[in-house]
Amino acid sequence: MGKWLMVLGASYDQIPMLETARSMGLQVVAVDKNPKAPGRAISDDFHPIDVMDSAAVLEAARSRDIAGITTMVSNLGMRTVAEVARELGLPAISPEAARRATDKTAIKAVLERAGVPVPGGAGCSTPEQARSVIENRGLPAVVKPADGTKGRGISLVDSQDRIGDAVAHAFRWSPGKRVIVEEQVQGPTVGAECLIVDNQLTPVLITDKFNTHPPWFVTLGLTTPSRLPEDVVRRVEETARAVARALELTMGAAHIDMIVQDGVPRVIDVGPRLASGPVIFDFAPRLMGVNMIEAVIRMALGERPVVEKRWNGRYGASRFLTAAAKGCMYTMKFPASPTCFSFYPYRELGYPVGPPRTDKDRLGCVALTGPTYEETSERADQLVEAIEVRVAS
Repeated sequence: MGKWLMVLGASYDQIPMLETARSMGLQVVAVDKNPKAPGRAISDDFHPIDVMDSAAVLEAARSRDIAGITTMVSNLGMRTVAEVARELGLPAISPEAARRATDKTAIKAVLERAGVPVPGGAGCSTPEQARSVIENRGLPAVVKPADGTKGRGISLVDSQDRIGDAVAHAFRWSPGKRVIVEEQVQGPTVGAECLIVDNQLTPVLITDKFNTHPPWFVTLGLTTPSRLPEDVVRRVEETARAVARALELTMGAAHIDMIVQDGVPRVIDVGPRLASGPVIFDFAPRLMGVNMIEAVIRMALGERPVVEKRWNGRYGASRFLTAAAKGCMYTMKFPASPTCFSFYPYRELGYPVGPPRTDKDRLGCVALTGPTYEETSERADQLVEAIEVRVAS
C-alpha cells in the first residue's frame, strides 16, 4: 500500500490534486466540512471536518499516520497545513508564515517594510473605523476582508451612498471581522503562478487576468503567457520573488496577483498555495512542461522536485462561465464548435446561481490552447459567449 497523503478540501477545485496524488500511487485522505464534497468519491478516506479545525484535522491525520499534508486552493487551510505539519514533523511552511501570508493586513505591512509596492491602505477592526478611513482617504476606495478568500467581500466604493453597504459586505465575509480599506490601483491585472523549492521561487506562468466591472472583483478569465512587455514581465517575476522572501515562504506554491500601474507591479493579493482552474492542472504542464501539483505533493512528502520550465511557444486561455440571472440552473447548452476545448464544471444542475459577486459564483470553466495570444483569446471569448445557461427563477 502507498503512503497516505492528507489533502485539505475536496471541492471541485481540489479534484486535480486528489487525482494527481492517486496517480502517484499515494493513498489519499481528504478533509472537507461538506459531507457531500465531490472529491469524496475519489478519496481513499474522507473526514467531514472543517479545514480550519486544526485539532480535529490533526486527530484524523494521526489515525492514518500520514506522510504529508497539503492543499490545492484552500488559502486559510494553509494555516492548518502548517500547524499539523509542525505537530507531526512533516514538511511545510511555518505556522507563523502561513498565518502572515493569509492575512491581508499583515501581508501589506510586511511588504511595505520590505519595499515591495502595494496599494496604500489601512486595516480596520470596526465598521466605524472603516467608514472613517474611507472618509479621510477619499474616493474611490477598495474595501475587502483582511482574511477573505475566493474574492468574497471585495468591492469598490465610488460614491458616498455605497460606503455603508461596501463596509458591511466586507465585514460579513471576514471570519476575524477585520477589513482593509485601500486605494484603487488601475492598470492590467496579472497573476504569477509560482513554485518555491528550497527557498527559491520559480515563476512558472505569468497570466493576464480579466475581471468583472466594478464594484465587484471576480476573475472571469485569463490568457497566458502574458503579453506585457518583457521588461514588465521581469519586474513581475522579481516582485514575486521579493514577496516570497518578505513573507518567508520557503517551500510549496505561491499565487500572487498584481496590478501594473505605470510599469510598476503592485501586489494586491497573495496565496501561499496553488491557484484554482486549468492554469495549474492544464496550462502549466502543457505549455511549460511543469506539473505544479505533483511538485507540491512531492515537497509535502519531503522530496525535492526538479522544476525545469520550457515554453513550447503556444498560449492558453480559460474563461469562466457565469449566470446572468439569479435562480436555479436547469440546463447548460453547448454550441457545435470546430474549436477543440475542455470544459470543467464547478456547479451541478439544480444549484442556486446568480450574477458573479465572488469567485464561488462561477459555474464552470472553458479552456483551450492556440498558436497565438490573440487567436487563443478570441476563440475562448467566442466559445464562452456561445454557451447557453438557462436559469429558473
